[in-house]
Amino acid sequence: MREIYQKVVELIESEDIGAYCTVVETKGSTPQKPGSKLLILPDLRNVGTLGGGCVEAEARRQAIGLMQGGGPRLLDFQLDSDYGWDDGLICGGNMKIFIDLPRTEEESFILTRLQELSEAKIPLVATTVVKSEIDHIQVGAKMLFAANGETVGSLGDAALETALQDELTEVLAQDAPGVFRWQEGAVWVFMDAVQPRPTLLIAGAGHVGQALCHIGKWLGFDIAIVDDRVDFASEERLPEADQIIIGDIAEELRKYPVDHLTYAVVVTRGHQHDEEALHSVIESNARYVGLIGSRRKIKLIYDDLREIGIPEERLARVYAPIGLDINSKTVPEIAVSIAAQLIQVRNSTKPEVHFDAQPARMPTIKVGT
Repeated sequence: MREIYQKVVELIESEDIGAYCTVVETKGSTPQKPGSKLLILPDLRNVGTLGGGCVEAEARRQAIGLMQGGGPRLLDFQLDSDYGWDDGLICGGNMKIFIDLPRTEEESFILTRLQELSEAKIPLVATTVVKSEIDHIQVGAKMLFAANGETVGSLGDAALETALQDELTEVLAQDAPGVFRWQEGAVWVFMDAVQPRPTLLIAGAGHVGQALCHIGKWLGFDIAIVDDRVDFASEERLPEADQIIIGDIAEELRKYPVDHLTYAVVVTRGHQHDEEALHSVIESNARYVGLIGSRRKIKLIYDDLREIGIPEERLARVYAPIGLDINSKTVPEIAVSIAAQLIQVRNSTKPEVHFDAQPARMPTIKVGT
């Protein structure tokens, strides 16, 4: 999603026209869910997907036509024999897809601010008017509602913006995009929850850490990786890493601003380093803490931590041995098993978020030698 938002801003600033398509509502069996996005660039390349198949092809065809001269439009697809998925086995579902054509400086400012808030780890809801039968409320109008109380943009009607308030908290807390219908359906507003990207904090830049860095980035994590070896913790070996922290592993982990969006993975090169690294994060409020190793090694580490006063409930939170059991043996397989567990935890029920929450602090980590 980050790439799409940035591309839209670049298109507006260069005065190029692209079509920004979003699934806003679905019913029944559909290839994608609300919030799925596709950006069609001026050279007709795609970024993102609406699920492929006939629906995406038709939405793309209409979007390209609007790029030649037209305005935003809400499309309605009934997935019957005409719009089957692949070989027509999916039927009976319904998809509403909004085609937007962002062009104004205001839209550029709103989407730029969206990215800034997301990078600052502040949850928000991005709202867009996708249908309007009221003259002063324009289709395509956008407004951001951030969890720290900040609002950006306007939907064109203060009463509409006030009426949205109760819906916004639920959409963000459930991470469930949806359509708000106002004035007996005269206006439809799509509400898209934009959750901050979680951070995958990897202790150890060895082979497993390197493989997990690659997979984790692909899965949408910001990557921070810690090691005390300059030759392992390098940009050449870890091109996907957002932060490379070189120094004593346990000390650097203690200094790192771990929060509820942090997924800490301990995969260092040895028993002692693993124990010290785990000790540094086990009492944090990280969403996930995982430890690599055999059951025997894990028991020895746990026994040591018990002796220094780590409570049982903290030990019970650790995923150890790390990863889902897929009989993994090779480094890539081990990384896949860990990544699968990260997805499992990330997609589980999220804690409630309130709109009076304080913004999280962005970590400022220096790369040193």
